[in-house]
Amino acid sequence: MMSNTVKIIIAFICFSNSINAQEFKETITKELSFKNKSSENLIIVDNVYGSIEVEGYNGNTIKIEVDKKIKGLNTRSLEQGKKEIGIKIVEKGNYIYVYLDSPYTVFDIETGRFSHNERNSRRNYNYLLNFKIKVPMKTNIELKAINNGNIYVKNINTTQIVVKNINGAITLDNVSGQTYVNALNKDINITYNENPKNESSYYSLNGDIKIIVKEKLNADISFKSLNGNFYTNFETSKLDSEISLKETKSRKGIKYKLNSKERFKIGNGGVKLNFDVLNGDVIIKR
Repeated sequence: MMSNTVKIIIAFICFSNSINAQEFKETITKELSFKNKSSENLIIVDNVYGSIEVEGYNGNTIKIEVDKKIKGLNTRSLEQGKKEIGIKIVEKGNYIYVYLDSPYTVFDIETGRFSHNERNSRRNYNYLLNFKIKVPMKTNIELKAINNGNIYVKNINTTQIVVKNINGAITLDNVSGQTYVNALNKDINITYNENPKNESSYYSLNGDIKIIVKEKLNADISFKSLNGNFYTNFETSKLDSEISLKETKSRKGIKYKLNSKERFKIGNGGVKLNFDVLNGDVIIKR
């Protein structure tokens, strides 16, 4: 069973330059472990405001450190934030879920679905949770963030890596495993210590995607972009474009949309690497 021990390292209140505004900070640490050693062990982290850093190491436990910051308009709102904002950890089978706990958050243990909605909230405080997590390096990871923070992953050699960030960058350093990354408005930078062996996908709306791989990459590249270009220092050969037809219904009738993806072969071809960008470039280099 996981340990629920929580250790508060630092807790203090400081006054900002504003007469009424106040700020509270604390660092929370937790240490736990998976029940069994398994290639299916997965840690899932959901954050809304703040960053996520995950580092793989040779140990057997998961070490979580969260820097929590609350800034209130006055004492009452500060106390409200201190009370309402925290983190929760839930374990189910080979999965460990770590997520923001707040009145605006809903987590369904049966589906693993995390949702957050502050549309009708009346909170008079701001908050930030910055996660720093150390995991056994063969742990599968799924990390999600939204605002005011980047996601950084280092030294993970596993089966699957899933990372999504809406308004922050994604960096994966010295990693291996099947990869799914999606950064809506920032860049994606990945350095592999072993070339991908399973189909992987990379998405960015308004950022560049830069990937550094090892020599002798054999891959089939799928590239879709509105305003971006594809660059590589590998020799490539062009494959037939992939064309799909999407049908949707509207008041005016049936609408058809034609989607086309450029396809390249690097080396002898093999593993599928899919890139979808709108306004950014894709770079693959050794």
